Amino acid sequence: MSAKLGEPVDTGTAIAEGRYSTEEAARARQRAARVSDRPAPDLAADAGRLALSRAGRDPGEIGLLVHAGCFHQGVSFWNTASYVQRKVLGHGEVMAFELRQMSNGGMAALELAAIHLSAVPTVPAALLTTADRFAEPRFPRWSADRGLVFGDGGTAMVLSRDPGRLRLVSTATYSEPSLEGLHRGDDLHEPPADPGAPLDLRARKQVFLKDLPVTETIARNEAGMLTAVKRCLEDSGSDITGMAAVVVPFFGADLAHKQCIDPLGIPEEVTLLDYGLGIGHLGPGDQFAGLDHLIETGRVRAGDRVLLVGVGAGFVWTCAVVEVTHD
Repeated sequence: MSAKLGEPVDTGTAIAEGRYSTEEAARARQRAARVSDRPAPDLAADAGRLALSRAGRDPGEIGLLVHAGCFHQGVSFWNTASYVQRKVLGHGEVMAFELRQMSNGGMAALELAAIHLSAVPTVPAALLTTADRFAEPRFPRWSADRGLVFGDGGTAMVLSRDPGRLRLVSTATYSEPSLEGLHRGDDLHEPPADPGAPLDLRARKQVFLKDLPVTETIARNEAGMLTAVKRCLEDSGSDITGMAAVVVPFFGADLAHKQCIDPLGIPEEVTLLDYGLGIGHLGPGDQFAGLDHLIETGRVRAGDRVLLVGVGAGFVWTCAVVEVTHD
């Protein structure tokens, strides 16, 4: 497990430069966002090497590599996963592919890798990486969407059948495709009508909400997440009150409460909300970065269980329960 994040840029700086509004800052309580000038695939490679080192794994033991990202990875018509494979593993005895499931990509990779390792006994271990660099001006990280700020970083996780410090107990996925238009709007031009224009996710949502009321959109979003969480907890034989921590996406405070914390009925303190308010939303990497933070800071100990909640545009929710086996 590892995370390689950009450098913190203070919210006050973004406000002073006119890139972030004081009203949004007050609602989100965002203190800073991580910003990097390095390409996203290199952030993934850095995180992948560190994860392998921490796991004590030789690159030759990895037979599956899954890379997830939300935004452009630097080059069009190219396989980012093969780049990470070359930089981190350097051998060809591996299936390497990109997974595109927006902010749920890391969690989806975890579930798919677990299924793959269960079905293919000749594959000893898998490497999962995520990375995004929300580079301005094409992606205005502070104002592209309402309720959250986007941060740059790469994360990685090694998954194997061998016992380790963490044990994957259960996973579950649920999806609600009726909400896919929330991040699409009404423009399916390829290439885009104006490929250089800054992304405006708020405008896309306004188009979608003309046909589906906000209240119904919120209700479907909440129901989808709760369905995935319920199935995951039931499969693990756990209750959410028994979780030492619940890692939800690194949204701003108001959005995190409305979409995750309040529907789950959990106190803010059991989440990593405060940690995320100094980082920003990492796209598919929030859950891996959050779990890495819990382990590295000693916040969880042997016997503790952690619930990871993934939320991705589409909409798709993948949840997992992991258990700390030893300190």
